[in-house]
Amino acid sequence: MTFREHIPAAPATGAFNKTWIVEAAWAHPLWDCYVVFLYDLTTDLPGQQAPTLYKEGMTHELLVFALDPAHPVEPPVHRLEPANHGYQFKAESDEAAESRVVELLEAISAGTLSPDTDFRAMWDSRFVDGVTLLKGGVA
Repeated sequence: MTFREHIPAAPATGAFNKTWIVEAAWAHPLWDCYVVFLYDLTTDLPGQQAPTLYKEGMTHELLVFALDPAHPVEPPVHRLEPANHGYQFKAESDEAAESRVVELLEAISAGTLSPDTDFRAMWDSRFVDGVTLLKGGVA
């Protein structure tokens, strides 16, 4: 039950984003690794459409996917669709958003929060100030 940040050799965009690989073999009998993405929604990127905000004031987006056990865990990752969890939320800064996500990763590592979809209510309770991207499916 560990997590580690993946830092790409070349960032995909100029916007703040983070990726973590999470090992949680206890969370599901068929796969034991997950990828967690955190994106900034406020940076204007030339030539790209602005992100869709599903609630006014949202600044960051979090997505959690199980990883396909038939492929290596190392990036580029092969995620299983759809996302296990997805939220948009407001943070005062990129650092505050990252800190919030690291708290979730630490809870997964401690075995007190499962990345599996059966535990969506536990995740929803941690994002009452945001908006879920699932449950009807915008993610």
